[in-house]
Amino acid sequence: MTTTNNVIAAAVLSMCSTSLVAQGFLELPVTASPAFELSSFSLLPLMQPEARVQMFYGATESSQSNFVADQLSFRFDGPIPQVGAPGPFAIQQLIIRMGTTSIVAPSAGFAANLTSPLIEVFNGPWTYMPDDGSAAPHPWGGPGGGLQIPFTTLAPITLNAGEWLVVDVQMIGNNIQSFGFAHAILDGEMTSGGAIDGTTANFGSGCAIGTGLPTATAAVEGIAAPGAAHFLVGQNLGPNSVVLGMFGLDNATYDGLTLPFTLPGTNCALLTSLDATAITFADAAGNVTGTDLALSLPADPAINGVLIYEQLASLVPAANSWGLVVSDGVEVTLGIFDVLGRQTYTVAHDSDASATFGNVVEPFGYALRLRTL
Repeated sequence: MTTTNNVIAAAVLSMCSTSLVAQGFLELPVTASPAFELSSFSLLPLMQPEARVQMFYGATESSQSNFVADQLSFRFDGPIPQVGAPGPFAIQQLIIRMGTTSIVAPSAGFAANLTSPLIEVFNGPWTYMPDDGSAAPHPWGGPGGGLQIPFTTLAPITLNAGEWLVVDVQMIGNNIQSFGFAHAILDGEMTSGGAIDGTTANFGSGCAIGTGLPTATAAVEGIAAPGAAHFLVGQNLGPNSVVLGMFGLDNATYDGLTLPFTLPGTNCALLTSLDATAITFADAAGNVTGTDLALSLPADPAINGVLIYEQLASLVPAANSWGLVVSDGVEVTLGIFDVLGRQTYTVAHDSDASATFGNVVEPFGYALRLRTL
């Protein structure tokens, strides 16, 4: 019996020893020397009430191509003094997914960035402490382990050349701003390249919903570049009206019409071809805000510098015989998508965890440590 027990005990010890030897850590992005304090930082996601962040690391940024991850850790950026509320802070729901994608380069569309489903490795409430004071480098996992998140499901990863490792974080109901300011800034490294914003200029003129009232106007928010999304917004379009966003490549002719084309009997003019459209509703003040009228573009240098003409039209039956009101136009000169200096990228929305498109795209790489098996 003793011999049998010894054999079993030896086998168990051997398995434990094998497990311990196999366990390790993978620190990203590897070419930025993440064992040391990195030179950049991000306010996302932990400084916001709600956010979504997709983090991308190219195969060159991982020292391993095949591994199984069971935990991830971030760290705070420093050195920085402790300020504000001491915490802990509570997140109602934190969702983390992980996997790979074979896209050429990330763009603003969260779903479009994924070529296969990610693995949900964590979904639940979470608490964390803010930065507890100056330290360089800060420890992985942060104060009390609040930046160290164990997975409830293992994530087996095979990262081939040309692919990206993806870590997708959705944060809902973070109460940090309910207690006043506190530092919860994550460490990372910015590189060069990516989506670089273009320019916009208004042209033409809009018409009004009634005599003596201000004319409808349009504007562009976001990043007007390949690999990013920009959003058409406007004012004075009629309370709660249906609004059409119009995106065109021509402001000279459209479907046999010479532009601008004035609707007979009005001073409302069509200023652009209709190569793409989207529909939303104005608010009670007649304004269009937010990201409903989005133009998300692929990260393709072939469209660097392309001109796009944009305009709004709303349905206001009492405005004129056509029941239409149109804004002035916005000429958008796209910026460029430039070669990345390092294979790291971030696509994020800074206030909406369920957004379709990110309003932040930048060549940023979060300092991230994965525990591997």
